[in-house]
Amino acid sequence: MNLADRLSQKETVFLWGTVTLVVFAFFYQLGIYPLFLEEPRRALIALEMVIQDNFWVPTQTGDLYYRKPPFYNWMLILSYKLFGGYTEIATRFISVFSHILLAFISYRFFKRFVDSTVALFASLSFLLSVDILFYFSALGEIDLFYMLLTTLSFYAIYAFDEKKAYFKLFVWVYVITAVCFLTKGLSALPYTALSLLTYFVIKRKFKVLFSVQHLAGISVLVLLVGGYFYVYSLHAPVEGWWQTLLEESTDKATSGGVSKFLNHLVSFPLDTLKNVIPAAFFIPAFFMVSRGVWLRSNRFVHYAFWIVLVNFLLYWFSIEAKSRYVYPLFPLICLIMIYAASKVSRKGLLKYQKVVAIVLLAILTLALPSTLFVDDLKSIAGLPVLVAVGLLLIGLLWFVLLNKGVRPLLVIFGVLTVGRLAFSTIGPQDRMQHSNAAVDKSIGLELAAITSESPVYRYQDLRLSLTVVFYFERAHMSILYSKPEFEKGYFLCAVEDLPVNTLYDLEQVFQYRDQRIALIKIH
Repeated sequence: MNLADRLSQKETVFLWGTVTLVVFAFFYQLGIYPLFLEEPRRALIALEMVIQDNFWVPTQTGDLYYRKPPFYNWMLILSYKLFGGYTEIATRFISVFSHILLAFISYRFFKRFVDSTVALFASLSFLLSVDILFYFSALGEIDLFYMLLTTLSFYAIYAFDEKKAYFKLFVWVYVITAVCFLTKGLSALPYTALSLLTYFVIKRKFKVLFSVQHLAGISVLVLLVGGYFYVYSLHAPVEGWWQTLLEESTDKATSGGVSKFLNHLVSFPLDTLKNVIPAAFFIPAFFMVSRGVWLRSNRFVHYAFWIVLVNFLLYWFSIEAKSRYVYPLFPLICLIMIYAASKVSRKGLLKYQKVVAIVLLAILTLALPSTLFVDDLKSIAGLPVLVAVGLLLIGLLWFVLLNKGVRPLLVIFGVLTVGRLAFSTIGPQDRMQHSNAAVDKSIGLELAAITSESPVYRYQDLRLSLTVVFYFERAHMSILYSKPEFEKGYFLCAVEDLPVNTLYDLEQVFQYRDQRIALIKIH
């Protein structure tokens, strides 16, 4: 059975079961644990836009926020409207939905230009890429939405050039680029510039880059981005944007020393390959075939290879680049690996896949029951039942693998799906009960309950996690501004900064990280 062979009826049933289960796992208990890491920042900025009734000027605790333009915050506000509140699942929905949507679009696109079975396996490999599967798909962060947009621009370049529709090509690419810019800033421009340059060079159509159609596309970009900043300038000064966005981009590219640069040269490609497992399992196949032949055997795969190579090099030589910065390349990387594997002799590849499937199944078979003996997980509701259900699914995977009829790659997909289901069952409850974010959420809600509808301020530059601030502002529906001096009203301050010779009531003292924070009411 070759990798590119059509699916049997048994494989089709197995595949639909896997897809259904993994989509369920993505959303299962997604909203029960509090916001943490960068999630509360995104949610807080969106919330403050609503509180201030100003959707143009991003603020964080009332201060102007320049590090990211507000398009993703607008998407969060739409999600909050859809879900009827500023909830955790509404905060995470856009991110998770973006990932699933891109996997579906990639399948449709690959099917059109490559092969239906290769398209299916490549898009599933992307959907189950382990870094996204077990980490970023459980967060309401900006990167998966940005990945969706940027990857769509790659597809638009190729699809419209196939039709020789250059006006549509440049207009759509630059509309997407404008949205990317208004989502994440300057990083949108190199992706577009390098991709367009690469494509028209390998197609030997360099002159198209100097066409009227390209000028029209650039004009659309300038109009959309410039239009936003013009409206912004009517509400607040824009000078801080350019300095912040430029500094943020240059720092990521040049900060650090020689040793850090050399370490990045080694670690970045390895991290990327690790993060595109299961597609990375087919790296040997990439070196077992004549790349000069198979790369040119399909025009879109050839295009994908060069898009990945040129854009990856930019971040490979940027010292502070993280693997998530190349998420837009993940669907194309998965396609290249799967397509290469489809060109390898079937017997050797099947044996290799079976060995990988057995190893993964063995790890999962041992790992899942071991959760019963982890002290921190004993508070998980119904854990023995959950483990029993997981073991039944694992037993089914063993049966399917050993009785043949379903190619081992599908079993590998099944293992990752069961792993994600276990993660979605245990991880959210653990985060809800034991994380620092859970403590921070309780502090924020307690502060809002004590102060009711009265104004509350932070004294000077008192540091609080954005999780505390978000849950306070969500419950209080007011912004937690900073004040340089004490005045009448509620104040949060460090215990050592309590006012002298000022009449106040000590409402509450709570332990926050390694310091004691006081809530006082000054008369």
